Amino acid sequence: MNSERLKDFRQEAYELLVRGKDATRELMDAVMTTRNAACLAEFSLSPLFNRQWSSIYEALQDCRPDRKKLMLLYFQQLQEEAPPTEHILVAIDHTAWGRADAKTLQER
Repeated sequence: MNSERLKDFRQEAYELLVRGKDATRELMDAVMTTRNAACLAEFSLSPLFNRQWSSIYEALQDCRPDRKKLMLLYFQQLQEEAPPTEHILVAIDHTAWGRADAKTLQER
């Protein structure tokens, strides 16, 4: 994805956030770039989140995006990235428990 396309996508997503746009966008950036967080307040430690930790909770309470439009925007971006013959698989590992015995890459 080139930088102009990424800027356009971020701006379109930002417009769909309705209330608390700035804090919500900063929270989204913090979530996507923070490797490990034991609690929600830890996202406030990200250099991309330029607010106090309590702003995280306020952003989540205030932001009421149009979920359908936001999902359509995400799917549109995924469709443009993937060749038409491939299936898109979106997976997120959100397990809070460590898995010490899990197989990992050699350098991990």
